[in-house]
Amino acid sequence: MNVSLEQIDAVNAVVTVDIKREDFAADVAKEVAQMGVRHPLKGFRPGKAPKSLLMKFYGPSVTADVVDRMVGKALYDHIRENNLHVLGEPLPNEDTKVDIMNDEEMAFKFDLGLAPAIELKLNKRINVPYYNIEVTDQMVDDAIAHDRKRLGTLVDGEVSDKESMLRGSMIELDEQGNDKEDGIKVERTVISARYMNDEDEAAKFVGVKVGDTFVFNPYKAYDGNAAELQGLLNIDRNEAAEMKSDFRVTIEEIKVNQEAEMNEEFFKGVLGTETEVKDEAAFREAVREMIQRANVPESNYRFTVDAQRILTDKAGDLQLPEEFLKRFLKLRREQDEKENTEVSDEEAQSMFKQLRWQLVKDHLAQELGIKVEKEDIDTAAFIFAQQQLSQYGIYNAPEDLVRQQAERYMQDDRAREAIQEHAIDNKFYAAVKEAVKVNEKTISVEDFRKLYEKDEK
Repeated sequence: MNVSLEQIDAVNAVVTVDIKREDFAADVAKEVAQMGVRHPLKGFRPGKAPKSLLMKFYGPSVTADVVDRMVGKALYDHIRENNLHVLGEPLPNEDTKVDIMNDEEMAFKFDLGLAPAIELKLNKRINVPYYNIEVTDQMVDDAIAHDRKRLGTLVDGEVSDKESMLRGSMIELDEQGNDKEDGIKVERTVISARYMNDEDEAAKFVGVKVGDTFVFNPYKAYDGNAAELQGLLNIDRNEAAEMKSDFRVTIEEIKVNQEAEMNEEFFKGVLGTETEVKDEAAFREAVREMIQRANVPESNYRFTVDAQRILTDKAGDLQLPEEFLKRFLKLRREQDEKENTEVSDEEAQSMFKQLRWQLVKDHLAQELGIKVEKEDIDTAAFIFAQQQLSQYGIYNAPEDLVRQQAERYMQDDRAREAIQEHAIDNKFYAAVKEAVKVNEKTISVEDFRKLYEKDEK
């Protein structure tokens, strides 16, 4: 058996595995005999059937298996021993035409797609911007207003607003607008305009007083959401999905949100019980710092976007085996029995762009000696948990709570995979920051958003 490589160009090659019948004949004979023992032919005791008969029954399939294993091993040994950086997987070459049962000598050819050589090295001559988002007084005001509502209390109100919680009774109406006989009647249900999807229906609950009666349509109000209707009307979920009747509602109680006062209790509710903030000025400064910390992930992510673009450009015009990759993807889709196996030009270009960056990233990660340890994953899980909690307005959660949340995420397969990817990226981009020149700039949140608009254009 002999294995040879023919280089077509920098990123395409053909590997030929030449094999003779004498290379595999003994293995085939041995496995055919074993098949005669494990699966004896009818009329023969195990291992007693003639070799010629066994070869007739089992020879073709056994020969195919033996040759496939032998050729596959030779192919991948050659790739490994010669350090070939293969993209995708080797694909059978169209020129391979063999008859394994009759040919004495066979040549199996495989097309290879090779990764391009990358010479990029990081240095301080490479400039990557890092954008800090400016925290304005308005952003501080908005955050405080949000927290005053969040930590406020419900009190009796005379007139409702969109945030009010209303309690009342409801009666289903017929098509003429009269109380429906045997219709749905709900006592002391809770309604709030803030959770409604339809603005016209929501507006009916704003500016009302105790004792007011009016007609509204729950199906329209909640856009047909069966779960919302089930809770509001206290009926079966299947029935709720088809409930499109109008209802007459009578308001019996109004609860409005009374904003939290700006005192030490409120400061602790926002900043954590261990805070030493005592006055409004210090509180505003603490909120400003909190918003700055919350913006760091956005700034870090933008750094990754710019670093990816700049470093890919610095790597030069990386040639890819494009036709090979399209063929590889198409065959993968056929194996997965997907209906549409064709690869559009737009899809191909997107795939090539992602692949070029992945190759540059892998090259740089090796150059930088990136290795992810358990400690890195634990840190990524902690940060991930903090970010998730901050989305619910919990910016200064106790460390124990964050760690408990992080442990829960690590029990989920999808979340754990995402966290591990974050850990790799965090360490990679931290190393990139150290190796290149980082140009820090402070810009407004509006200008920060425009960076992405510019990317789309």
